[in-house]
Amino acid sequence: MGDLKRLKLTFLKFIYNTSYQICYYVFRPHPKRVTFATMRNTQLVDNLKQLYDTFEKNGDYELKVFCFHYDRSPKSRLLFFWYSLISVYYIATSHLFIIDDYFFPLYSLKKHRKNIVIQTWHAIGTLKKIGLSLPNAQNSVIKPHTNYDWVVVNTAADRQAYADAFDINRNHVLPLGEPMLDVIAHTPIKLTPKHTKKILYSPTYRQNDSKKVLAAVTALIKAAPELKEDWEIYISIHPYVNMKENLHNLPKNIHLFQDPARVKAMMPTMDAFITDYSSLLLNFSYFERPILLFTPDYQEYVQKQGFYVNYFEYLNAPFFQKAPEMMAFINEKFSQIDLDYVRQLKHKNFPNQDGHNSDRVYQFLTSINRYGEHKI
Repeated sequence: MGDLKRLKLTFLKFIYNTSYQICYYVFRPHPKRVTFATMRNTQLVDNLKQLYDTFEKNGDYELKVFCFHYDRSPKSRLLFFWYSLISVYYIATSHLFIIDDYFFPLYSLKKHRKNIVIQTWHAIGTLKKIGLSLPNAQNSVIKPHTNYDWVVVNTAADRQAYADAFDINRNHVLPLGEPMLDVIAHTPIKLTPKHTKKILYSPTYRQNDSKKVLAAVTALIKAAPELKEDWEIYISIHPYVNMKENLHNLPKNIHLFQDPARVKAMMPTMDAFITDYSSLLLNFSYFERPILLFTPDYQEYVQKQGFYVNYFEYLNAPFFQKAPEMMAFINEKFSQIDLDYVRQLKHKNFPNQDGHNSDRVYQFLTSINRYGEHKI
């Protein structure tokens, strides 16, 4: 880390923490205030949306929403500082502060016990490494993924990985089920007869390396005309990636979008899901339809990011290094795919299919006292 960057982070840490302390002692935490906050979307989606609706329906709480979409564009970088200061006010004045992703200002603070932070990570399962499990993650001036009081995960098998990733006591990692899966649990598995065939492609986010995503997306688009049948192809770009301006004049059957709420909503209508390393494949396993892996940079990704599991062995899905090979597979073998590997993924990642994950999380959170302790 360069001296200039270290100086900048030290300055931000001082500003955010000072602002937080002033807000805490001047405005004090509101005992009924629950804030839902994200820096990856302009509105609440997935876990935060489901939980917000549950709080609104069941409880007498003062609900607040903080949303800012940080996409690393120049404009977004300029706005980030101002919105971070706003978020610090909400942290200082909330009883519960609920997030779904990396939240930079939070990690700068000497947090008080009466401000209780709950991390409801936006992805399920334990595939690619995250948080403090990543190489060199703990070397920053501002240590990431700190100040969490409780972490909500999907299954008991996820607990240790998230405890390591977020440097939190394993007993504070709660396998209550992800609220966003409640929507899937009420969705029919079967597609309607004679529907238009559709593929959803969702490459994973790579920090500071949008070129890799662009290269993979471009390769898939270039190979798409090799498909013999008429397929509609939907490409979902991660909300942190600013790259849509690089892709122009797309074929009529290629649809590019950047909306995490839309990608989840589209899943029930898709015949197949293609990704490299996105945990969305675990969500898609619920529908018991083909999952294909397009992984042209696998060896490099292992070195930079890494996995909690033996990736190809754990998924047991068809995988390809080159897009034309994948298109040939779809042409020749798609209808013959044995879906046992998908059903096994579903069994591992959907232990609760009753549609009540949000209720379980709500019941736990509303039993936490003003100091972040669970009342037995």
